[in-house]
Amino acid sequence: MIEIKDILLLLGGELKEGTEHVNKFREFLEKEKWSTDQVRRWLDECIKESQGAHSPYNRVFQDLIVSLGKKLGFEIEYGKYVGKPGEENYDGIWKRENGDKIVLEVKTSTWPIGSVNQLGDYLVRLSKKEENKNIFGLYIIGKGDVQPLIEQILGSKYKDRIRLILYDDLMEIISLKEELEPVVGKKQAIEKVQNLLLPIESIDIGNIVKLIVEIATTKATTINEEIEETEKKEVTEGEEPWTKAELLSFLKDSTTYERIFLAALVQVDKEPATGKQVKFLMNEILKRRPSEGIDKKITGKEIAAARGGMNLRKYHFMKITRAPLKKEDIIWSSWSNAEKDKLYKIKDNYKQIVTEWVKSEKLWIKEEIG
Repeated sequence: MIEIKDILLLLGGELKEGTEHVNKFREFLEKEKWSTDQVRRWLDECIKESQGAHSPYNRVFQDLIVSLGKKLGFEIEYGKYVGKPGEENYDGIWKRENGDKIVLEVKTSTWPIGSVNQLGDYLVRLSKKEENKNIFGLYIIGKGDVQPLIEQILGSKYKDRIRLILYDDLMEIISLKEELEPVVGKKQAIEKVQNLLLPIESIDIGNIVKLIVEIATTKATTINEEIEETEKKEVTEGEEPWTKAELLSFLKDSTTYERIFLAALVQVDKEPATGKQVKFLMNEILKRRPSEGIDKKITGKEIAAARGGMNLRKYHFMKITRAPLKKEDIIWSSWSNAEKDKLYKIKDNYKQIVTEWVKSEKLWIKEEIG
């Protein structure tokens, strides 16, 4: 494994401002082949080996953090290792597609850190210079007690423009983005995680709640789909179709969310249905069938739970009831880049059986909603 000490050895033990070595080093860091885990190990090494303000590991840490902006969907700009009076001194900048900017202050440790007014004043000057109000500051810290810095930010006039994050938490955000991307698509994943780093309207805390719910729901979907894929692999070979009697027996044990999910799938106007369409119908069914006992709004989390639950039950049904038999999934699903949503459909050879079952369970509402 390549270590930072090996890289520094090749560079003569240090990084000098404005040299070709620095340019090559930054190009090296930006290569897509470096996994998030690899970068995390490099950052850990920098924190462990850094000794004093002039340690070469501090400069490596700074450039590593700035380069991570690419993984988060930002345009990046490297700053200076050592500030000079009268010049634009910053450690790096992350620029969003819409023009928002985050000016970075990267520190391996909370000591020594001067007044936050230094970063705040720079934000003001840069905002005036570029006529851009959406320029914010972000401290990214390696280690140490961050509470004094937090208190200093809160007590300053820049409290709405400056944020702080530990590098460990930043790496968690990057990992989250990588988990969300296969589910919601690259663009939406980037938007969600970037929103975590930018100041959010603090008066209406509903904005924060919505963001948390969106991410939690999508992550729950990812987990359930991983379970689903694992189970599919276990039953791939020799999958057999369900007989009507077997399927009806299986449907009889459905949970409430599974019942509503299946009922929605057989009543959509167009197949395959998007997750949004399925959620709408599920909520309509529950509105008209209060006897089902669910008074909360259906989200993607409930759909994921229904899908995961059906697959778990199917697996146990096969193991316990029909040990040698392997049954296929009755639902087809796939991610649509065009719709930016998951698509669902009851397979044609089972739709009539499920439709009859839904009607017998008095969950048919198609005529009621026109």
